[in-house]
Amino acid sequence: MKYLLILVVFFLGSYASYAQSPLNKTVTVDADRQPLAVVLDNISMQGGFHFSYVKEFIHDDSLVTIHVSNRSVKQVLDILFQGNFQFREIGDQIIIQPGTSSKEKWFVVSGHVKDAVTGSPINNASVYERVQLISTMTNEQGYYKIRLRERERAAAMLTVSKELYRDTIMLILTGHDQELDASIKPAPPIQLSVVDINKYSHVEQTMFGRFFISSRQRMQSLNLSDFFTKQPYQYSLVPAIGTHGKIGSQVINKFSLNLIGGYTAGLRGVELASVFNIDQKDVKWLQIAGVFNIVGGRMTGVQLAGVHNHTMDSLKGVQAAGVSNVLKYGFRGVQASGVYGQTGAYSEGAQLSGAISHAGGKTQGVQAAGLISVARGVVSGAQLAGAVNYAQGIGGAQIAGLVNVNIDTTNGTQIAGAINYTKRLKGAQIASWMNVSIDTTSGAQISGLVNYAGILKGVQIGLFNYADSSDGYSIGLVSFVRRGYHQVQIYTNEVLDLNIAYKSGNRKLYSLMLAGMSFGDKKAYSFGYGIGHDFKLSPLAFITTEATSQYLYLGDWNATNTMIRLQAAWNRRLAKKITFFAGPTFTVYHSDKLDVSEPEHEIKVPRHYSPFDFGDGLFSWFGWHIGIAFF
Repeated sequence: MKYLLILVVFFLGSYASYAQSPLNKTVTVDADRQPLAVVLDNISMQGGFHFSYVKEFIHDDSLVTIHVSNRSVKQVLDILFQGNFQFREIGDQIIIQPGTSSKEKWFVVSGHVKDAVTGSPINNASVYERVQLISTMTNEQGYYKIRLRERERAAAMLTVSKELYRDTIMLILTGHDQELDASIKPAPPIQLSVVDINKYSHVEQTMFGRFFISSRQRMQSLNLSDFFTKQPYQYSLVPAIGTHGKIGSQVINKFSLNLIGGYTAGLRGVELASVFNIDQKDVKWLQIAGVFNIVGGRMTGVQLAGVHNHTMDSLKGVQAAGVSNVLKYGFRGVQASGVYGQTGAYSEGAQLSGAISHAGGKTQGVQAAGLISVARGVVSGAQLAGAVNYAQGIGGAQIAGLVNVNIDTTNGTQIAGAINYTKRLKGAQIASWMNVSIDTTSGAQISGLVNYAGILKGVQIGLFNYADSSDGYSIGLVSFVRRGYHQVQIYTNEVLDLNIAYKSGNRKLYSLMLAGMSFGDKKAYSFGYGIGHDFKLSPLAFITTEATSQYLYLGDWNATNTMIRLQAAWNRRLAKKITFFAGPTFTVYHSDKLDVSEPEHEIKVPRHYSPFDFGDGLFSWFGWHIGIAFF
């Protein structure tokens, strides 16, 4: 009971205080065409307070007519100023301020949306006012309710939009709540192969779009795919909670600030977000997000994100992200990614990635990645990768830590830590393991192990060289030309009784692999390598010049016994695959253990020649060789 009395006293005291406030005091005013200042003085004298106001806003010399009896001061002031001013109480003072924006009047329009043919209620239809940018959607019963501001205009227009239906416009009178139903007709059939009903809603189909944009927002964008408007700015907390409300997805802004994330139609200025920006159409100039940006149209300017950028058209400018960048088409400028960068078409400028760079078309400029660079077109410039490069044509340089692959022509240089592969070479291939050019090679192949060429019209330098056919030069331990020069020689010379040599290459430059031995009580064995060249004299005769290097085994592998021979021979073809040859030689011989050998091996060479002795185990002499060649 005690607490109840306290509450009663509290409410009575509050009521008494409220009743004594200046705005709630009752007055009687009876004035015909009197100055406003006089009428206000009369009201203030009756209520025992006074007014304060700025004369620039209130013309107190204007004439007014009012007849009221026992009305509150607030009611009288609303009549005098027609609701365009607001009133504040401070003690025994009433301050009159212009403030129509804080005292805006609203009215509500509600009703149902039905199919004009079947009469069925239509769910998820968009109902919106184009000027105020206020919208709502119908529920499962087709019911909508929208709250609009009163304006100077006596009428406003509501538009009802729904995918696959015709837009319907309703004219309404402002100033009072009302109910208004709409019947909308289905749109004429469309050809999906020609008309894209999702023209500006692709962003909602992305992984981030599906996660951050609600199904009703996606439906709203689909309904309003033909309606877009422009505004100078917008602020939002998340999509649909901001200055443009649920219709913000259809607004193109000059400045956009999203405290968490935003979903708008496009940008012609600056857009900032702590987490994400999603724009349906083109974005120009500057877009920055803490996590990701998604643009449904073209990006012109600078796009920066902490994690991911996705532009569903082309880029002209700079796109940079901490993890990944994705472009549906190409770009002119720079794409820089911490991990992965992708374009669906051309790249003009620089594409840089920490791990993988992927270009869907031709590349003009630089493509570089820490691991893999892929260009599904011609690279005119440089393609660089820490591990693997792939291109469909090179006009410049392709450099990789492990493997370069070019499935078309290389007009330039391929440099790899392990393997180079190209279809056609017009330049140079340099690799530690293997170079492969399956078609014509016009240039140089240099490798530590193997070179392979289809048609050689340049130079091969490697341990093993192979060419299908050759009009160039192969330099290495073994050089084999499948459709080239092949010959087996059996011959004797002044040092060894029997020698066998295999020649491979072409007549410009061929290689020799040779071995020999001597018979009898004093044995000697030899093996070595050489190169040679043919000079054609006639269809049946030619001269060969060769240089060889041979090791001579005389019973002690620790001994160094080497022969360098320069030899020439006249060759005469005896039959289609049989050739006789003979000619002079000049030999330079060195041995570090001249007087040491096993008893059954030869100690002094040559046996029947007086060599030139230069001392320290170095000799030279003139000799000969003669034999038969096959093939």
